[in-house]
Amino acid sequence: MLIVEFNVIQKARFQMTDLSSLFPPSVIITIASNEMWSTPLCTEEEQLIEGAVEKRQREFRAGRNAAHAILNQLNAPSGPILRGEKRQPTWPAGFLGSITHCRERCVVACTKKGDLLSLGLDVEPLSPLSKGIARYIDTPEETQFKLQHETLPARLFFSAKESLYKCYYPLIGRYFGFQSINLNFDLSRQRFQFTPTSACTIRFPENLIFHGRYQVDDKHLYTSCFLTQKQTGLP
Repeated sequence: MLIVEFNVIQKARFQMTDLSSLFPPSVIITIASNEMWSTPLCTEEEQLIEGAVEKRQREFRAGRNAAHAILNQLNAPSGPILRGEKRQPTWPAGFLGSITHCRERCVVACTKKGDLLSLGLDVEPLSPLSKGIARYIDTPEETQFKLQHETLPARLFFSAKESLYKCYYPLIGRYFGFQSINLNFDLSRQRFQFTPTSACTIRFPENLIFHGRYQVDDKHLYTSCFLTQKQTGLP
């Protein structure tokens, strides 16, 4: 089995954006370095992308190589990161993670299970969504909020709901429509919360606290979500 280890100093050289504010300090988050996009994975992981187009192969390798680099720092047991029934990564027992990529940018976050019960991460370009897509994502309240804050990143609501879905799916095992939740943003702190709409049929865990955060650099938007027990205090 081939598991490639990357020099942490070399990896950090490519990570020009500091994303540490997206999660508590126990979470390691990194941007995949240039070589991670092309370095072959172990046999079991390479089999998952046999026949895939080159773009998909590069994205997959970037995500898995970055994830292995983080898990190595966390002293996780070595082994392939395979796929679940919904194509989600299957993490080693006792560890959490999330992989996201877009347009030659791949970001991965991992941590040991503990204060955090689940997490989700998404990266998007700052360009607008395709025309007409927003009507399938935004609730009326969110549309009104956008009109009042025209400088918001165009994909903010879409990205936040993507990371929220990644965060909750491991716990509820069900898809929920993007218009079944309504996002509420604290723009001064770059954080967000959500409330289910009347159309929502999902029962979200009531014993957990939801945390949503976002960050923007010159080319990309990053959103993150994580869940903690109610007695856990986090900044």
